[in-house]
Amino acid sequence: MKTLRTVQYTKYALLLINFVAIVFYASVYLFSARYVSNQDLGYALLEKINTLPLSPNTMFFSSIGLFLLLFIIMIFSDQITHDPDGSVMENMTAFKFIIMVLILLSLQFSFNGIILLVFADVFYSSRKAYLFTEKHYWFTFIFLSFGIMLVSNYDWLSLLFKIPLMDTYVSFYPSYIQIGIRFVKNLLVSLNNVVFIVSLVNYVMYAIKEHHNIETELQMVSRVNVELNSYIQLTEKIVEDRERKRIAREIHDTLGHALTGISAGIDAVKVLVDLDANRAKFQLNKMSEVVREGIVDVRRSLEKLRPDALENQTLRDALQKMIDEYQAISPVQIEFDYQWDVDLKNTTEDIIFRVVQESITNSIRHGHARHLSIQMVEQEAYVLRIQDDGVGCEEIHYGYGLKQMQERLAMIGGRIRFEGTNGFLTEMTLPKLERTM
Repeated sequence: MKTLRTVQYTKYALLLINFVAIVFYASVYLFSARYVSNQDLGYALLEKINTLPLSPNTMFFSSIGLFLLLFIIMIFSDQITHDPDGSVMENMTAFKFIIMVLILLSLQFSFNGIILLVFADVFYSSRKAYLFTEKHYWFTFIFLSFGIMLVSNYDWLSLLFKIPLMDTYVSFYPSYIQIGIRFVKNLLVSLNNVVFIVSLVNYVMYAIKEHHNIETELQMVSRVNVELNSYIQLTEKIVEDRERKRIAREIHDTLGHALTGISAGIDAVKVLVDLDANRAKFQLNKMSEVVREGIVDVRRSLEKLRPDALENQTLRDALQKMIDEYQAISPVQIEFDYQWDVDLKNTTEDIIFRVVQESITNSIRHGHARHLSIQMVEQEAYVLRIQDDGVGCEEIHYGYGLKQMQERLAMIGGRIRFEGTNGFLTEMTLPKLERTM
């Protein structure tokens, strides 16, 4: 992104300007001291300065060495890609502030533009730092930075403390050299301020643009989510209509034909019963065969409605297979505890399977659950408990799914209750008499 590259370039420009400024200020102290010494003006210098200065050589090498150390730490902090708790970035920020203060002391507060460099570096890298995820840390950082900027002003500090003024050293040079030094000094300070402002403006523009892009992407995701939900609902409706038509065809081809034949047979028996009893009995036998065939066809149709997972498998194995499939396609974790010791009728197994399936689907789709516990324990009755850690609900609305569970369990003499105060709980109770049904 162009704006982000501009921010990086301005940061590099700040680094270069500050390096040149530190070398310049340290050099002015060093060469001014040598010039005074060569001109035998040492006594005059001591009369003008109000305190004993640092050694020019110490000032020169310490300030440049500290800046190089600061540069290394900045490069190292830029390379950090993994810092979950932000402790590394927090330590890096502390080191930068300490080195910044040491540079100010080394230059005897003659140049405080280094504060802008450190502020910009910490500010631009704050997205990586856990330290600045809280607003009060930001306020503390800004307050400290500009507080140091204010109190480190060379002219203001010289009124309160005894600081060897740089202008005192420069005053021993000829006037044209003094003008040149002051021009370079003002140029470096102005450049530092201008580049800092430009970098800050570019970063703000980048942040605004990034925020706008995030909002646009969120709107797109929301729109796609709405379209996806509409597609899912449409797909469910199509599948439901298709299943309804298939069941209608099954009923038409089995019960419809059987009932039509029975109706015709009854009409024939009503005519033959008074005319020929033997033929009436023969007709009744035919009707009996049609009824038996109809029953077989109905059972065959019902078996087609049975979940595939229950074909040639026990209820426990079918449930385990379904749970494994859910865990494979979603982030949900499911604990399954099966303690039932009973052989159930196919119809009952189908209903229990559908109840568990519907409950897991609701927990994932509506409750956004990450963990489910399914317990099937044997007490005074057979109990099935399904508890999730989803959002739950204060008031339970009985939609199509929950009503279907109630109706299905009522067919086999079972009961079911729901609770949404702590996640969502589905508890089904099946009397033990069911094994004789």
